[in-house]
Formats: sequence, structure tokens, C-alpha cells
Amino acid sequence: MLASTGTVRVVGCAPTPQAALPLLDTSHPDAVIVAGENDMSTMTFGPVLTAYPDLPVICADLNVDSVRVITSQRIGARASDLLAAVAGLPKRRQMSAGGTRPRPAG
Repeated sequence: MLASTGTVRVVGCAPTPQAALPLLDTSHPDAVIVAGENDMSTMTFGPVLTAYPDLPVICADLNVDSVRVITSQRIGARASDLLAAVAGLPKRRQMSAGGTRPRPAG
């Protein structure tokens, strides 16, 4: 599907994140796209994010209209580095009174 758009070039396919590592070593993609994300937890991508911390992992499950982008960031071991990373996080939406997040518009 993506390869037919003309703007995306598929450089490989792997059944697991671990199997993708050798492909990433040789193809140097701009992102990893994972289809059917509901079958895998975010922790599954630990080896990819550890080996390639600047490589975004895009998890798409078009059956439930869900796309997530997972990224990794290396920081120093000092407390000031940790505090700076926390301060730089995107602002989260406020929880409703019932403890649930409001659904995004659209």
C-alpha cells in the first residue's frame, strides 16, 4: 500500500523487530513502519530503539484507526539531564473528572 504512493520506498520486511535489526544495519531507513500494532506491545521495539535511538517506529493498525509514533532519546546520567528531558516533554492533555482522557477531535 505505501510503496504505491510514490513518496515512500519500502526497503525491507521482517516478521519481528529482532529480525529487522540486520535490515536496518544495511538499509538505513528514515523510519520503521509496523502494521498490525495491536498484536505487539511497545516494549517489543526495545531492541530497535536501543540500537537506533534516533529512528522513529511508526505503529499503524488501520483496522482500529490507530497510528502511534514511538521514539527514543538518549540523555546523560546527571540529574540535570533527566530534569531537562522531563521539562522538554510535550504537554499532556488534562484528564477528565472520571480519570479518562477526552477523545481527540476528528
